[in-house]
Amino acid sequence: MDVELSRAEAELQSEEAALHAELTRLASVSAELTDRLGVLEAKAQAVGDAAIAERASSVAIPGVDPNGAFHKAKAAREAAVRARRETNAAVRQQAAALKAQLQKLAAQTVADEKALVAAQERARQAASVAPPAPPPPVRTVPQAAAVVAAAPAAKKPPARQSPRVKMQAAVDFHSDNNFFNGFSANISDGGLFVATVNLVPLGTEVDLSFSLPSGERIEAKGVVRWVREVNDKLPDAFPGLGVQFSSLKPEAQQAIDSFLAQRDPLFYAEAD
Repeated sequence: MDVELSRAEAELQSEEAALHAELTRLASVSAELTDRLGVLEAKAQAVGDAAIAERASSVAIPGVDPNGAFHKAKAAREAAVRARRETNAAVRQQAAALKAQLQKLAAQTVADEKALVAAQERARQAASVAPPAPPPPVRTVPQAAAVVAAAPAAKKPPARQSPRVKMQAAVDFHSDNNFFNGFSANISDGGLFVATVNLVPLGTEVDLSFSLPSGERIEAKGVVRWVREVNDKLPDAFPGLGVQFSSLKPEAQQAIDSFLAQRDPLFYAEAD
């Protein structure tokens, strides 16, 4: 609709310019003809030709006002400009209110996530101080069996960890067939959480675009590693996606690391 409206406005502006030029030319012709009739009347009176003098003085030359002809159209354009300015002001207020609401929701989400992590940590600490189970009774076993029992068990390699800090920023992300908007609640050097109702399947590859609070614009590729769906039992937990960075330029990684170094971590999440 906007394209058609712009095209119509451009066509009308071009037509008005051509008509104004034509009216200006006709006004010049009218003025020239008025001057010629005045000279003709004077010459006819000088030679005593009353008929020509009377005819020259009785001719009514139509007046032409190029600017006045478009007065109505100009008034309509001025009214349209005022209406568009008023509309822009109203939409600007609506956008500001929506931004404030989203920021409030994101802040509450971050606070709830932090409180949940703290509760999980308290539960873990409580479990770690539980009294140990009594040792099994000591039995005498043959020497060969003792050698087998003494074989060391394989150790599980320690999980990698990545610090995660609070960050509120609008995030644009899209997959092969869809484009979405979300709101980041936290970020680490390996990925970020995007609060959004537009959930996609695990393993979906997405392109991300967002700005750090320090101003740097980050463009990255990522993979959806976990999904938080709407849960009626946890109405304050906003749904969203956990996205792991899969491709990040060195300057973008450096900007993220610099931002993380200046903020206190919220918690440590096991790396993918």
